[in-house]
Amino acid sequence: MEPRKRAILKAVVHEFTESAIPVGSQVLASRYFLNLSSATIRNELSNLGDLGYLIQPHTSSGRIPTDQGYRYFVDFLMESASVSSQVAEYITEQIRTAPADGQAFVERVAMVVATVTQNASVVTAPHGSRARLKHLDLVSLEPQAVLLILLMEGNLLRQQVLEFSQAIGQGALTELAHRILADLSGRDRDGIAKRVTELSAGPEREVLERILDLLDKFEQGAETLVVHDGVRNLLKQPEFSDANRLQEVLEILEESRHLSALLRELIGESDLQVVIGSENGTEQLRSCTVALTTYGPSGRLKGTLGVVGPTRMQYGQIVGRLGAVARAASERMAEMSA
Repeated sequence: MEPRKRAILKAVVHEFTESAIPVGSQVLASRYFLNLSSATIRNELSNLGDLGYLIQPHTSSGRIPTDQGYRYFVDFLMESASVSSQVAEYITEQIRTAPADGQAFVERVAMVVATVTQNASVVTAPHGSRARLKHLDLVSLEPQAVLLILLMEGNLLRQQVLEFSQAIGQGALTELAHRILADLSGRDRDGIAKRVTELSAGPEREVLERILDLLDKFEQGAETLVVHDGVRNLLKQPEFSDANRLQEVLEILEESRHLSALLRELIGESDLQVVIGSENGTEQLRSCTVALTTYGPSGRLKGTLGVVGPTRMQYGQIVGRLGAVARAASERMAEMSA
């Protein structure tokens, strides 16, 4: 695209993002291009329309970007906005004090994303392809009752009471826990299952079989744990003044299992993905932009955070603030996992 067309498209996106009003040549001439006549700008706007980057809602109105226009802007013209010190301090403070509990942590991240982006937020729990053992404790409750405390990577905690087939004292339980950790720390379900096949009946096998059961339940739950926040922000956007349009988006946000699969599909192997309007494969989101990034303490343990909003959004600011939240969340998780 010619430099002048690029500059005019960029100005139209910026102006329409701020005002939600179709942008005319006179506004562009007075605010952005003092050296160009309104006639020259009208001609360029017409050319950008012919190329598919702008549309004119009504014959006498100004122009607004199409999905193709937003895509060109994001790919070639967008500049990731710096995060102000006030916003950065808010993000840092809120994430630094986030609860260590898995779901509560995700809820805090979702709240922060919604607050700093003023859109609806979506956040998935960080999880790897398989849950991995980090630490365990065995605490004697009664002669044959034992509390299993299981800690997985990402500081995800599970507890369960076991009923052993024979009485076992605290000293033996502590020794058993140390032996299991020495052999299996960092192992996933397959590694632990292999160890079970090598053992005959006894306390160690009973503990490992229960750990396998907990890992199975965790992996099934982690796949579908999605938290959203900030739906109230959508109500402020003129694009969602139509109740039916808002209801379509709400239906997607409320269906956790489908939303979890959708977010995994959209982000793929990328660290940042911006899906605009008609690019969305889901019909209910074809009037929206979904902007996503990843977070987590390691390459193996990864979650997704992002926003759902109108295609008319401040893309540079959104991307910058999503990155800031992702970094803070990753650092907090690394601290919790240490």
